[in-house]
Amino acid sequence: MVRERILFRDKYRMHKKVFRIFLILFLVIGIIGIIFVAGFTSRNSKNEFILENPLKNIVFVNTNALGEVDYDAVISQGVLEFNEDYILYLLVALGIQNLHKSYLGYGNPLLELHIDDEGWNVEITNKGVSIQKAFIDDEDLIIFISKQEAVKALLSSDINEFMKESVYNGNTRLEKVAGNIELGSKGYLDMYTQVTGEVIVE
Repeated sequence: MVRERILFRDKYRMHKKVFRIFLILFLVIGIIGIIFVAGFTSRNSKNEFILENPLKNIVFVNTNALGEVDYDAVISQGVLEFNEDYILYLLVALGIQNLHKSYLGYGNPLLELHIDDEGWNVEITNKGVSIQKAFIDDEDLIIFISKQEAVKALLSSDINEFMKESVYNGNTRLEKVAGNIELGSKGYLDMYTQVTGEVIVE
């Protein structure tokens, strides 16, 4: 009788261990599934932008009957009329549509641009992009660029290549303010690497 009770208890413990293993396995698969779905959703929930180059009308006005463009006049007028449309077009070309709210609780992506003596800030939310002419204190990344360089970028045939060259030549500078984990959690990795050639290591 005693021997039978011991065997019964051992058998019960074995079932309990198997149940725990299946439960842990199920939880691990569930967590991996949730992470996969969250990653897939974040990749497909990029901000969509359909933009027209803000220099289009200026280029049209400064093009003669032979189709020749007076680039100096375009740059001068573009610098005078510089506004948030120029900034948005430039940032979309740099890849801000890949930025998103941090899944680690750091909030929305915040950029600051130092354009000549002016300060502009940009916040990316799930509703779109907010651009204001003011300096901020809690930015993730600062971009230093002149109006003339920004206008030249908008006039270039390949804005991505132009910006890489501009960073390489020191005409544009990107300064990380937030830590690498925060930058990575907001989607800055591709944008920063594309422009600077440097990889943000989390």
